[in-house]
Amino acid sequence: ETTRMADLVESLLTLARADEGRFDIHRELVPLEPLVRDVFETALILGESSGATVMLTGAEPLHVQGDPVRLRQLLLNLVTNALKYTPSGGSVTLRLERRGDRAAFSVQDTGLGIAAADLPFIFDRFWRADRARSRGGERGGFGLGLAISQWIAHAHGGNIAVSSRLGRGSTFTVSLPIVTESSSN
Repeated sequence: ETTRMADLVESLLTLARADEGRFDIHRELVPLEPLVRDVFETALILGESSGATVMLTGAEPLHVQGDPVRLRQLLLNLVTNALKYTPSGGSVTLRLERRGDRAAFSVQDTGLGIAAADLPFIFDRFWRADRARSRGGERGGFGLGLAISQWIAHAHGGNIAVSSRLGRGSTFTVSLPIVTESSSN
Protein backbone atom coordinates (compact mmCIF):
# COMPACT_ATOMS: atom_id res chain seq x y z
CA GLU A 1 0.00 0.00 0.00
CA THR A 2 2.92 2.32 0.75
CA THR A 3 4.35 1.73 -2.73
CA ARG A 4 0.97 2.45 -4.33
CA MET A 5 0.67 5.71 -2.40
CA ALA A 6 4.22 6.72 -3.36
CA ASP A 7 3.36 6.01 -7.01
CA LEU A 8 0.21 8.13 -6.72
CA VAL A 9 2.12 11.05 -5.19
CA GLU A 10 4.84 10.81 -7.85
CA SER A 11 2.23 10.76 -10.63
CA LEU A 12 0.42 13.76 -9.18
CA LEU A 13 3.68 15.69 -8.82
CA THR A 14 4.59 14.89 -12.43
CA LEU A 15 1.27 16.25 -13.68
CA ALA A 16 1.37 19.31 -11.39
CA ARG A 17 4.86 20.23 -12.58
CA ALA A 18 3.81 19.71 -16.19
CA ASP A 19 0.75 21.97 -15.69
CA GLU A 20 2.96 24.70 -14.27
CA GLY A 21 5.53 24.37 -17.04
CA ARG A 22 8.15 23.38 -14.46
CA PHE A 23 8.90 20.01 -15.93
CA ASP A 24 11.96 19.96 -18.13
CA ILE A 25 12.17 17.53 -21.00
CA HIS A 26 15.85 16.79 -21.56
CA ARG A 27 16.09 16.58 -25.32
CA GLU A 28 18.56 14.43 -27.19
CA LEU A 29 18.52 12.27 -30.28
CA VAL A 30 16.71 9.09 -29.23
CA PRO A 31 16.89 5.93 -31.34
CA LEU A 32 13.42 4.41 -30.86
CA GLU A 33 14.20 0.87 -32.05
CA PRO A 34 16.39 -0.08 -29.03
CA LEU A 35 13.93 1.65 -26.70
CA VAL A 36 11.03 -0.36 -28.14
CA ARG A 37 13.03 -3.58 -27.92
CA ASP A 38 13.83 -2.83 -24.26
CA VAL A 39 10.13 -2.20 -23.51
CA PHE A 40 9.31 -5.42 -25.39
CA GLU A 41 11.72 -7.41 -23.19
CA THR A 42 10.03 -5.98 -20.09
CA ALA A 43 6.61 -6.76 -21.59
CA LEU A 44 7.63 -10.39 -22.17
CA ILE A 45 8.34 -10.77 -18.46
CA LEU A 46 5.10 -9.04 -17.46
CA GLY A 47 3.17 -11.10 -20.01
CA GLU A 48 4.48 -14.35 -18.55
CA SER A 49 3.08 -13.52 -15.14
CA SER A 50 -0.30 -12.48 -16.55
CA GLY A 51 -0.60 -15.35 -19.03
CA ALA A 52 -0.66 -13.11 -22.11
CA THR A 53 1.43 -13.58 -25.23
CA VAL A 54 3.53 -10.53 -26.15
CA MET A 55 4.78 -10.04 -29.71
CA LEU A 56 6.89 -7.44 -31.51
CA THR A 57 5.89 -7.42 -35.18
CA GLY A 58 8.16 -4.65 -36.38
CA ALA A 59 10.68 -2.11 -35.13
CA GLU A 60 12.07 0.25 -37.75
CA PRO A 61 15.26 2.20 -36.96
CA LEU A 62 13.68 5.61 -36.34
CA HIS A 63 14.92 8.58 -34.30
CA VAL A 64 13.12 11.34 -32.42
CA GLN A 65 14.27 14.34 -30.44
CA GLY A 66 13.28 13.83 -26.84
CA ASP A 67 13.81 12.57 -23.34
CA PRO A 68 14.58 8.83 -23.39
CA VAL A 69 13.46 8.32 -19.77
CA ARG A 70 10.07 9.95 -20.38
CA LEU A 71 9.61 8.19 -23.72
CA ARG A 72 10.29 4.85 -22.05
CA GLN A 73 7.73 5.74 -19.38
CA LEU A 74 5.17 6.56 -22.09
CA LEU A 75 5.70 3.26 -23.93
CA LEU A 76 5.72 1.21 -20.73
CA ASN A 77 2.49 2.85 -19.52
CA LEU A 78 0.72 1.76 -22.70
CA VAL A 79 2.16 -1.77 -22.57
CA THR A 80 1.35 -2.31 -18.89
CA ASN A 81 -2.21 -1.04 -19.45
CA ALA A 82 -2.63 -3.46 -22.35
CA LEU A 83 -1.40 -6.35 -20.22
CA LYS A 84 -3.54 -5.29 -17.27
CA TYR A 85 -6.74 -5.46 -19.32
CA THR A 86 -5.90 -8.53 -21.42
CA PRO A 87 -7.06 -11.78 -19.86
CA SER A 88 -4.86 -14.86 -19.61
CA GLY A 89 -4.55 -16.46 -23.04
CA GLY A 90 -4.85 -13.13 -24.84
CA SER A 91 -2.15 -11.25 -26.72
CA VAL A 92 -0.46 -7.86 -26.85
CA THR A 93 1.33 -6.82 -30.04
CA LEU A 94 3.88 -4.00 -30.25
CA ARG A 95 4.96 -2.30 -33.46
CA LEU A 96 7.18 0.64 -34.41
CA GLU A 97 6.87 1.92 -37.96
CA ARG A 98 7.33 5.00 -40.07
CA ARG A 99 4.17 6.80 -41.17
CA GLY A 100 5.24 9.68 -43.37
CA ASP A 101 7.38 12.03 -41.28
CA ARG A 102 6.26 10.42 -38.01
CA ALA A 103 7.23 7.43 -35.94
CA ALA A 104 4.20 5.38 -34.90
CA PHE A 105 4.45 3.08 -31.89
CA SER A 106 1.34 0.96 -31.46
CA VAL A 107 0.16 -1.40 -28.75
CA GLN A 108 -2.68 -3.67 -29.79
CA ASP A 109 -4.35 -6.00 -27.29
CA THR A 110 -7.08 -8.61 -27.30
CA GLY A 111 -8.34 -7.42 -23.95
CA LEU A 112 -11.57 -6.07 -22.54
CA GLY A 113 -11.78 -3.07 -24.84
CA ILE A 114 -13.26 0.31 -24.02
CA ALA A 115 -16.87 1.33 -24.53
CA ALA A 116 -17.38 4.01 -27.18
CA ALA A 117 -19.02 6.26 -24.57
CA ASP A 118 -15.85 6.10 -22.43
CA LEU A 119 -13.31 6.83 -25.19
CA PRO A 120 -13.53 10.66 -24.95
CA PHE A 121 -12.59 10.51 -21.26
CA ILE A 122 -9.77 7.96 -21.05
CA PHE A 123 -7.01 10.58 -20.99
CA ASP A 124 -8.70 12.58 -18.21
CA ARG A 125 -7.06 12.44 -14.81
CA PHE A 126 -8.57 9.92 -12.41
CA TRP A 127 -10.91 8.62 -15.11
CA ARG A 128 -11.76 4.98 -14.55
CA ALA A 129 -14.17 3.30 -16.91
CA ASP A 130 -16.73 0.77 -15.76
CA ARG A 131 -16.05 -1.63 -12.92
CA ALA A 132 -14.89 -4.37 -15.31
CA ARG A 133 -11.86 -2.23 -16.13
CA SER A 134 -11.44 -0.86 -12.60
CA ARG A 135 -10.03 -3.85 -10.84
CA GLY A 136 -9.05 -3.56 -7.23
CA GLY A 137 -5.86 -4.74 -5.61
CA GLU A 138 -2.45 -4.56 -7.16
CA ARG A 139 -3.73 -4.45 -10.74
CA GLY A 140 -5.91 -1.41 -10.15
CA GLY A 141 -4.47 1.98 -10.93
CA PHE A 142 -5.34 5.55 -10.11
CA GLY A 143 -6.45 6.70 -13.55
CA LEU A 144 -3.32 8.82 -14.10
CA GLY A 145 -1.19 6.68 -16.44
CA LEU A 146 -2.91 7.71 -19.66
CA ALA A 147 -2.97 11.38 -18.61
CA ILE A 148 0.78 11.23 -18.03
CA SER A 149 1.29 9.36 -21.30
CA GLN A 150 -0.65 11.99 -23.21
CA TRP A 151 1.37 14.78 -21.58
CA ILE A 152 4.65 13.06 -22.53
CA ALA A 153 3.49 12.60 -26.13
CA HIS A 154 2.39 16.25 -26.39
CA ALA A 155 5.64 17.47 -24.79
CA HIS A 156 7.48 15.67 -27.62
CA GLY A 157 5.31 17.21 -30.37
CA GLY A 158 3.26 14.05 -30.73
CA ASN A 159 -0.09 12.59 -29.84
CA ILE A 160 -1.83 9.38 -28.82
CA ALA A 161 -4.78 7.90 -30.69
CA VAL A 162 -6.93 5.01 -29.56
CA SER A 163 -9.34 2.68 -31.28
CA SER A 164 -11.25 0.13 -29.27
CA ARG A 165 -14.28 -2.11 -29.24
CA LEU A 166 -15.76 -3.44 -26.06
CA GLY A 167 -14.93 -7.11 -25.72
CA ARG A 168 -12.52 -7.06 -28.67
CA GLY A 169 -9.51 -5.14 -27.45
CA SER A 170 -7.83 -1.81 -28.01
CA THR A 171 -5.05 -0.26 -30.06
CA PHE A 172 -3.15 2.75 -28.73
CA THR A 173 -0.84 4.52 -31.19
CA VAL A 174 1.73 7.14 -30.26
CA SER A 175 2.82 9.35 -33.12
CA LEU A 176 6.04 11.38 -32.79
CA PRO A 177 7.93 13.56 -35.31
CA ILE A 178 10.92 11.76 -36.82
CA VAL A 179 14.35 13.37 -36.78
CA THR A 180 17.03 12.24 -39.18
CA GLU A 181 20.46 11.89 -37.60
CA SER A 182 21.93 14.38 -40.10
CA SER A 183 19.32 17.05 -39.27
CA SER A 184 20.03 16.79 -35.54
CA ASN A 185 23.69 17.79 -35.85
